Amino acid sequence: MFYTVSNDYATQQELLKEETHKFRMIPGRLFCRLTKSHSYFISEILKTHNNYKKCPTVISAGKFLSTSTAQTIDLDDKNDVKRDMKFSEKRYRNRKINMKSDYEKNLDFSHIDPDKFGNLKGKELIEDEETDGDEGDIEEENYLKNRPMRSQKLSTKQYADIIKEFFSQKKWADAIDVLETRMLKEDRIKPENYIYNLIISECGRLGYSKKAFQLYNQMKKRDLKVTGATYTALFNACANSPWTHDGLKRAKHLRELIFEKGYEPNANNYHAMIKAFGRCGDLSTAFTLVDEMAEKKLPISSETFNFLFHACITDKEAGFRHALLVWRKMLNKGIQRDIYTYNLLLRTIRDCGLGDLDVTRDTFHRIVEESKRQIQSKSLKKKHLLEAGGKKPVLTLQSPDEGNVTEENSVNNETTKEISNVSEVTSFTGELEENRPNLLAVSPQFGNIIALTEVTRPEDRLLLVGGLSGFLEQMRKDGVKPDIKTFTQFLDNIPSTKSAEQALLSAMQKENVIPDIDFYNMLIKKRSMRFDYIHAREVLKMIQNAKLHPDIVTFGVLALSCRTQEESESLISDMKTAEFRMNAEILGAMLKQGCCHWDFKYVLAIMQIAIEEGVRPNEKFLEHLENFHKSCLKKIKRRDVNMEEMPRGVGRNYFKNGFKKFSSEYSSWLKQVEPEKTAHPWEQFNKKQTPDSRK
Repeated sequence: MFYTVSNDYATQQELLKEETHKFRMIPGRLFCRLTKSHSYFISEILKTHNNYKKCPTVISAGKFLSTSTAQTIDLDDKNDVKRDMKFSEKRYRNRKINMKSDYEKNLDFSHIDPDKFGNLKGKELIEDEETDGDEGDIEEENYLKNRPMRSQKLSTKQYADIIKEFFSQKKWADAIDVLETRMLKEDRIKPENYIYNLIISECGRLGYSKKAFQLYNQMKKRDLKVTGATYTALFNACANSPWTHDGLKRAKHLRELIFEKGYEPNANNYHAMIKAFGRCGDLSTAFTLVDEMAEKKLPISSETFNFLFHACITDKEAGFRHALLVWRKMLNKGIQRDIYTYNLLLRTIRDCGLGDLDVTRDTFHRIVEESKRQIQSKSLKKKHLLEAGGKKPVLTLQSPDEGNVTEENSVNNETTKEISNVSEVTSFTGELEENRPNLLAVSPQFGNIIALTEVTRPEDRLLLVGGLSGFLEQMRKDGVKPDIKTFTQFLDNIPSTKSAEQALLSAMQKENVIPDIDFYNMLIKKRSMRFDYIHAREVLKMIQNAKLHPDIVTFGVLALSCRTQEESESLISDMKTAEFRMNAEILGAMLKQGCCHWDFKYVLAIMQIAIEEGVRPNEKFLEHLENFHKSCLKKIKRRDVNMEEMPRGVGRNYFKNGFKKFSSEYSSWLKQVEPEKTAHPWEQFNKKQTPDSRK
């Protein structure tokens, strides 16, 4: 049925009431096309919603179009009405416009009611007002317009391969972008927990704890299953965090969360927890976690104890004492030591001390008493075994050192030897058959230790575990072959003498371990630090004989031996020949030598090289210059300007004249150079490295 909208106002009102009562139209679904002259009629229709409950609002989210003629509306076409309803509701949600207030503001009633003042500006009805929706609506509209085809979407394995490829290229920001942008925003697919675990594991390995926990929270919001691998990766992120306090805080919170959820950690989870709490300095919690593993009857392996050695390394004051106790526990439980155990033990020898001497004496006393009990218990067990077995046929056992021996003689000899060792270990300074101490042996030997107060240097602590030869002998007993890392760490623990270094090289040759360039670099550094510059440069011949090539670190440690400007210029020339670029670390090593010898000419030359080579000085470089400037001022005030470290053949006023020239050029030099800013540890993750992550 059709009806025509008339120009007569009274007729329009009657038609409106009659038709609305008859058809009981759906709210807001009467679309009229009216001319400007019907503007007053529009306002009356808007008021109808309040006056007539049976006739809801007629004009709603539809759009009004101006026309010069009357229009008709088909009220019987229900399909068109339903379609228009859906279209109208969608537009209303996106625009969120109050149509009533909007149209009442823009209508001009001056042509209808002469008693009322109209809009003198003559505003016209807006035909189709476009308004911006919120961000979510815009994003949804863009997605619907550019919806990716099924052929464009990849499988989980394909996404994982792309992420792994970015990891191999060290493009971590792009790898994370594959998940957060491509999968979630562009392709609109729900990632599986494998993708999250993959990225969280890499963030954990690199110490990006913030992003690792953000992804973990996203997993929980998306109702993805959090597995044991997820918790392991999160604890690794805490362990490798550049800020130990932040890592410890996150590790404690995560452990409490696991306890609240009732999750039972596995051995890998406990290892990650021990590593996290140990590296962050909470040794008591790390040792408590091992006790929990024992209570839950989880396997305790050499890997578990290796993580405890990591924890010991963080305690610089008493870490070596803790490491000795961990070692004794491994012996008591019969856990096999591996190459990682020995290398970590060497690190504790290098970096950690014994701590409080009274506590250390008590620790050594407990080690002796525990060793006595173990040897006695073993002897009793073997004795009972022989008595219970009676006289049995003698079996021959092959011994690597003594050839064929009988079982009875072997047991008796071993028992006699152990008992004799127990009688020898009666005091810390007792007389033993062997004067060399060795706390790593099954029967600890303290040798001729005069006083624990003298054990302050790494070489002193190395002597407590048998020295170089005793340490290597213990490795042979455990069936562990030393590697190049083992001997590289020995360099930091042996005495700083050429004879000790020759003994180390001989031991390497005996063990068939070939030195690499890193070992030779450390050897150059060790000799340079004791001012043995001649023998430090002799290492270059050893590198050449080994058919190795120097790297940038080689030139960095050689810079420590450049005492004069001529030597530094020679090193810079060799670097250019080898096509290595100068950096702030190498110039800083040369600068340190110039400052130590009060060579103003050398110091100014290094400053000039920094400008010519375009090297941005780092914080340590600037610190050397500032300390040198302050030291010179103090000497001038004390009138202490004559020193043995100064260059030979200089005049009486060398120091004052040199400092005057240095001060004038130092201030201008600071204005010319641009210091190197310390990079944020997580900068590599925030910086976008490629414009597009798609492949």
